[in-house]
Amino acid sequence: MSRHQCFLLLSVLLIILCALGASTASDSCNDVFDTGYLPASCNEAVHLAGKKAKSGIYKIQLPPPYSVGKGFYVHCLLDPSGGEAWTLIQLRQDEYMNFYRGWKEYKNGFGNLNRNFFIGLDKLHALTASQLHELWIELRDFEGSTKYAKYDSFAIADESEKYALHILGAYSGTAGDSMLETQDGAKFSTYDHDNAERINGVNCGETYKGGWWYGKYECYHSNLNGQYGVGIKWESWRGKRYSLKYVHMAIRPKELLIKNRSAN
Repeated sequence: MSRHQCFLLLSVLLIILCALGASTASDSCNDVFDTGYLPASCNEAVHLAGKKAKSGIYKIQLPPPYSVGKGFYVHCLLDPSGGEAWTLIQLRQDEYMNFYRGWKEYKNGFGNLNRNFFIGLDKLHALTASQLHELWIELRDFEGSTKYAKYDSFAIADESEKYALHILGAYSGTAGDSMLETQDGAKFSTYDHDNAERINGVNCGETYKGGWWYGKYECYHSNLNGQYGVGIKWESWRGKRYSLKYVHMAIRPKELLIKNRSAN
């Protein structure tokens, strides 16, 4: 019997087992015949990768109704504490990417997933609308110190609501909270799409050279998409005059789903 004939025979046998509902074959049926399946998040992608999982680039697809029928690539990070994996939504680590960009580029995303990038507001809305997420921000200064801020829930609105930061949960961490007081509830702004609710009349995106959830009453206590070298700010740690060397923002679902079923 040829190799091709053996494969066909094994496939027929597996189909029969699936049809009979054999419990030992059900997972194998999904794995063998669901070849077009893409995970919906980095933590699902890492689980499906098993022992081979590592930080890096993975392809995911949003679950219905947010899926547009096409997968896209993301940078996944293994959790340093051994928890579920994270999806990077922003990365800044050198000056070789200009973040002083307009509304359309922030909407669609830009950059290199391995170096400096912003995921795009449309994708970020879809990800955080499909499941409730949490947010992890890691910050590094030029002296080598690293701090972090975590928020136990995070979601942004769609473009019709100017991608407002409409869910930002409780803070924990070592960097201090530079989001809740000013950025919570704020609409996203760029130099060409000023949506900030301020009393001083300043165009925050233009003045501070970035795209961000510029705030209520004043422009910011944090400005992580500001100009590299002078404008990446987290006020509660290094103050408004210090620009950070490195920052990443990452999200993960609060509930792990494997093929749309809860794994918690």
